[in-house]
Amino acid sequence: MPQPHDKVAAAPARFALYGELPGASELELIHIEDIRSRARLYDWTITPHSHRDMWQFIHVAKGGAEATLEDARIALAPRSVLAIPDGVVHGFAFEEDTLGWVLSTETRLFETAAFAPLRGLLAGRGFGVTKLDLSAAENRDLSFLFSRLHEEFVEAREGRALMLDSLTSALLVLMLRNAPGKSGPGVAAPEGARLAAGFRDLVNKRFREHWSIDRYAEALAVSQSQLSRTIRRATGQSPAAIINARLLLEAQRNLHYTEATAAQIGFDLGFQDPAYFSRFFKRLTGVTPRRYRLESRRNG
Repeated sequence: MPQPHDKVAAAPARFALYGELPGASELELIHIEDIRSRARLYDWTITPHSHRDMWQFIHVAKGGAEATLEDARIALAPRSVLAIPDGVVHGFAFEEDTLGWVLSTETRLFETAAFAPLRGLLAGRGFGVTKLDLSAAENRDLSFLFSRLHEEFVEAREGRALMLDSLTSALLVLMLRNAPGKSGPGVAAPEGARLAAGFRDLVNKRFREHWSIDRYAEALAVSQSQLSRTIRRATGQSPAAIINARLLLEAQRNLHYTEATAAQIGFDLGFQDPAYFSRFFKRLTGVTPRRYRLESRRNG
């Protein structure tokens, strides 16, 4: 029976968001804020840092900035967007009173059903840094969507989650439509980040089959030790933990949104023994599948 799997002068900081340590708060899958509200707190200069499991999209509507990306420097003029994959070291020197937006999206967002096609588009561009120079019309459209997304983000309105998903999806699609093919402005995602992205893509396709780590490594043309070492460095997790998290995510979705029994859900996820699936679920969540379903539905 298949079983689930048990260069800058100084090292750049790794943050969840600017100045916030990972795990310091319960972050949503997206976060949006205007450039001015954050950058002016740091005298308009954001020192080099990186984000684990988080993409950022920087939209400069007015003003400008010089972005430092790994060893490259990129000028951001008005009406430009910079897409930065997780793991890329980046910093900014903004012109004073620059206007625009910073959209941060957790990598997990692209593992949801609604955003999976967008992950495919990102993969087609090599998961690299991408700079967009917008026309006046494109800038107007993106500015409107960023503004509406921020409005929904800060206000607790009815249907908030659905609006956040819809507006974020629309923003990302518009940006990707204007992306210049597969190449970015001379800055690729670090090799470890690309391998981690490829591993996540493969997990999304094969998690129900309970592949061994060896098999994932073979499919990615690396050794098991290289895969494990690289994934831990890029994500802070083991390959097995990522596989288990993907299985758990699918189980939680089915428990919340369907009427399938726990045994049926477990079987669909490759667990032949319902009791073993229940133990697996409780080990990762602290509650049984039945208890999780009751609590998740009660909490909306």
